[in-house]
Amino acid sequence: MIHFFCPNCWKSISDRIIICRYCKYDLRNFNSLSYEDKLILSLKHPVKEIRRLIIFIIGLKKFKKAINEFSIMIEEEEDPVILMEIAKALRNINNNEAKKMLYKLKSHRFPIIARYVEQNYYHLN
Repeated sequence: MIHFFCPNCWKSISDRIIICRYCKYDLRNFNSLSYEDKLILSLKHPVKEIRRLIIFIIGLKKFKKAINEFSIMIEEEEDPVILMEIAKALRNINNNEAKKMLYKLKSHRFPIIARYVEQNYYHLN
């Protein structure tokens, strides 16, 4: 059975609704979003493995627009694997803003993340 989520608030919804009953998002707007914007919305997906895949794709595509969302995720995320994937994506994006975020990760509250960034991304070109 297929399970549907609102792409804005990620609550479970029926496949027949047009407006999300939780956040009032008009689902018809979703189709007009760019691929990049859809991926950025997906960074809030409730399934960790899907979020990790989305971060990986954003890094491969070097979508700079995701850096703002990554900044929020770095502050709120509790899963070190997700945080490491964000570090990899930022390294792939490799612009000044991404480098600043990596530098910020070097002093992350989780020592494993700070160490990971220090060991793998300290010398950015």
